[in-house]
Amino acid sequence: MDTIVAQFLATGSEEFQPGARLCYRVTTLRPLLVVPGLFCTEIYDDELGYIWGQFRQLYGGPPIGTLEGLRGRPKKILHGLPLLFGFKYDLVGALERALCAGGYRHGETLHYFAYDWRRPVVELGVTLATEVRRLAAACGDEIDILGLSNGGPIVRAAYAADRTLPVDRVVTSGGAHAGTVETVACLDAGFRFAPLGRRVTPEEFMSCPGGLDSIPEPASAQFLPDDAGYDLYDVETWRRLRMSVFRRHPDDPVWTDVVRKRLASVRELYRVLDGASAPRRLVCICGTGLPTQVRIVVEKGRARLPGEGRLAGLSQSAVTDGDGTIAIEAAHAWAGAEPEVVKIPVTRHRDMIRTRLAFDAILAALR
Repeated sequence: MDTIVAQFLATGSEEFQPGARLCYRVTTLRPLLVVPGLFCTEIYDDELGYIWGQFRQLYGGPPIGTLEGLRGRPKKILHGLPLLFGFKYDLVGALERALCAGGYRHGETLHYFAYDWRRPVVELGVTLATEVRRLAAACGDEIDILGLSNGGPIVRAAYAADRTLPVDRVVTSGGAHAGTVETVACLDAGFRFAPLGRRVTPEEFMSCPGGLDSIPEPASAQFLPDDAGYDLYDVETWRRLRMSVFRRHPDDPVWTDVVRKRLASVRELYRVLDGASAPRRLVCICGTGLPTQVRIVVEKGRARLPGEGRLAGLSQSAVTDGDGTIAIEAAHAWAGAEPEVVKIPVTRHRDMIRTRLAFDAILAALR
């Protein structure tokens, strides 16, 4: 073996360095656990089949959630969603290719945390902390974590559940650490993945126990005008402005009770996150260059929530710099930590995990 190592070193190869398992562009190749964002894990039910993860779920299929409860369980990571004519809507496929080009090997130094993204972040944080310890024990070393978009708060929740995780560094890209108004927009009007495809309704989102977990944290949940007595964490504000499920069910006592409990749960979530320990090294990659809504504008008794890329005409005091979905400040808001903040220009929030600039920033942060 010593002879083989000497031959590699003699040729100047970067493909092998003794004692470190190093490859091109990565200085220290620790095992990496990737925590993807929403919708990046298949959801499968033994009776209903796929609830999320295949082509037909873009246009139909069972709801992701109902008031009767959640069906299905997490299955595999989705690298992309299949579209017509063999195309795919990329989720983590391009990122994985970039990581592998940087030296990582799937199943060896590259691992994923597959989870039920409908569940509460606090609960997922406990599960992630357990997985981190399992993986570190299996590898015999500390690991690194990469949290993407809504995966960022789950990493933070893991540090609340276990303050001494065997992790050398944490990197987040587009992490929703302090929440985002974009979540309120999706809760208000629903969300459509594909042109002419199915709309995930406000009722489906609200039925998920973790559906509200990335709304803005209480300290930054602001309205315009700011003197009208609105409170995002008060169900009466949602009813008064006919937001989300209250568009169709303004006086429904069942939905009123559900939303009240969801809001209380999110308030508790942010209390828990504020108590999370700080990673030894934290790098937060933030998107910049796009107007990003940070205050909910109320006009004629209704909340104006146009959504990412449709903010033209919105008051400038309601927007700030960010990636179109998450403001720069929210993307590195980890109480008690001193993150290294890396800013990259983007054209949409999804660029945070799909562009060469993002891949380069992530690989540099993992060195």
